Amino acid sequence: MEEFFGEQIEVEKAAQSPEPMRFTWRGEAHEVIEVLEERVDTGYGVLPPRSRKWYTRRHRRYFVVRDKKGDVFEIYFDYSNRQKQSWWLVKKFDKQGEQQGISVT
Repeated sequence: MEEFFGEQIEVEKAAQSPEPMRFTWRGEAHEVIEVLEERVDTGYGVLPPRSRKWYTRRHRRYFVVRDKKGDVFEIYFDYSNRQKQSWWLVKKFDKQGEQQGISVT
């Protein structure tokens, strides 16, 4: 089982890499020790075909990460607006569960 959040977070990353090194969520710092999965989403989500234009595409880079405590999170970097790029916490995985073939135990 996983918990869904959809909350904005603060992320530190290496200068030469898009991968997160640590993030802060609800005032608590989480040091990333492992990136379990990475994917890019440049799709249209649930927009109807008539609304699918180049400027309505998503521009997100998703990461499934494990922190130092062993907790597993899915976060993404939204880079659709160059002036307001942001990071979001999507969900926190249950340590006993699996999602999309990712072993979180």
